[in-house]
Amino acid sequence: MCRFFREASGAGSFFLSMPVVFRRCPDYDAANLQNCLQDMLSLLGIERLIRPGDRVLLKPNLIAPRPPATAVCTHPAVIRALAILVRDCGGKPCLGDSPGYASLDRCLAASGLKEVVDELDLEVVPFTPPVDVVREENLVLKRFQLAAPVLEFDRIVNVPKLKTHGMMGLTLAVKNLFGCISGYDKARWHLRAGHNRQLFARILLDLYQTVKPDLHVLDGILGMEGEGPTHGRPVSFGFLGASTDGIKLDYAAARLIHYPGETPLSREAMAQGLLDPEKLTVTGDCMAEDFPAVKPARGSGDAAFPFHRFIRRLLVKKPVISSSRCHRCLVCVRHCPAKAMKFVDRSVRIDYKACIRCYCCHELCPHGAVRVKWGLLR
Repeated sequence: MCRFFREASGAGSFFLSMPVVFRRCPDYDAANLQNCLQDMLSLLGIERLIRPGDRVLLKPNLIAPRPPATAVCTHPAVIRALAILVRDCGGKPCLGDSPGYASLDRCLAASGLKEVVDELDLEVVPFTPPVDVVREENLVLKRFQLAAPVLEFDRIVNVPKLKTHGMMGLTLAVKNLFGCISGYDKARWHLRAGHNRQLFARILLDLYQTVKPDLHVLDGILGMEGEGPTHGRPVSFGFLGASTDGIKLDYAAARLIHYPGETPLSREAMAQGLLDPEKLTVTGDCMAEDFPAVKPARGSGDAAFPFHRFIRRLLVKKPVISSSRCHRCLVCVRHCPAKAMKFVDRSVRIDYKACIRCYCCHELCPHGAVRVKWGLLR
């Protein structure tokens, strides 16, 4: 039986009452990181969560083949420390993801995770093939395809990176699970949501409630602000976050770094009764006054409105190709959900009538050649 259809165990009820934990961790020093994670996860009861013999999936953010200093991917030191803790509990740690583009092997090598895989002899699990999932209680994802290996583990530990995001404001625990949808099927759901952030938030919350990770560990030591999730500025936030509830962790992290307003995900979670800020318990040694306000991506988090097509073109930001930066690798053309990008006369052209403003091209371009600009009226 699929793991998310199993009845919750007694241990599950214990974890429902657990808080969000933040701990200062200024760098990726192996000993300090190990001690910090051990303290945090002991508070959350990792010994009750992971039992001897459990196969445990560690799901990082491996969106693109980028080195650790860029703050694009989950840092390899965090994965290493978590894998050791899982083994200390008697579990078998495995590593898997479905990158936005490029192969999993290439992303592992560029991100520094290949060294961790080799050192600890971790099993690497590509997120293929897809399997059909039916979950009628979901709002949007009632019938969809999920990476089959995600359903085969006893436990899932979600390990996101703290980053801003051009469409959803922030990409943290809940957004990181979009990688559990295999390959090009991600494009189909981007196409369905278009530039409607609240609809995409519902899709992500459906996915979250389907996969139901057992633990979330946020890498906020080196994060990203500005034009995230791949072209922003690395920022030393210097903390780690953890919870058994990814929705609560995302909300608390946004408040900690002074994200302006509510993200579409938090707003939708509150509307669905999945988040009550008044009942949120946060513990640890991090205080919001210790952090400067994060710089969001331009225009991120704005609510979607049913603008007339012409007015929308004047108001809503759009992707623009920088010809001087474009390497004609065609990653944007291949991954455009709406097929609005074409390679014509040795240059990439965008059909703005077809463009759905999902900004996948901006997110995935390896060379930073896709920029986002506001419409004239903004």
